Amino acid sequence: MNMIENINERLTFDEDEICAGGEKEIEEIIRVSPVPLPEDYIAFLRQISGEGSYGPEFEVDDGSLSIWIWSANMALEKLEEFDRPSNQKFLCQAWMFGDDLGDLVYFFGEGKEGPGLYRTSAGALGFASAVKISDTLTDFLVKGTGIDTATTV
Repeated sequence: MNMIENINERLTFDEDEICAGGEKEIEEIIRVSPVPLPEDYIAFLRQISGEGSYGPEFEVDDGSLSIWIWSANMALEKLEEFDRPSNQKFLCQAWMFGDDLGDLVYFFGEGKEGPGLYRTSAGALGFASAVKISDTLTDFLVKGTGIDTATTV
């Protein structure tokens, strides 16, 4: 399924931010991720990770909140940014894939409610305060499952 063509009606984005490609960076993500990455996420990365892309910023229908899903290159840059001793335990158990342009980061991992997409504070990366958003990226971006959870502090 082409997620970009089926984005939930509560989410809007600038189509100019969508650029297919980035296979080299996607292969690097698959190699370095400490958790198995869902196929729908890999397929989505192929839709948004072309040269020069940072990934789409989705605005939630009321316009007050944003969800930024990082392109493959940006996800690798963010991994470097967060790579410090205090975050190692978390980074060995999760793959961060986006943020809310604020204090929340989104990640894949095995949290209190099983595997899926979670959010936590960028300032205190960890599973203790992580909240599950949805089971899959497709549920999140296409079905709208967890949009409100993803953007609430």
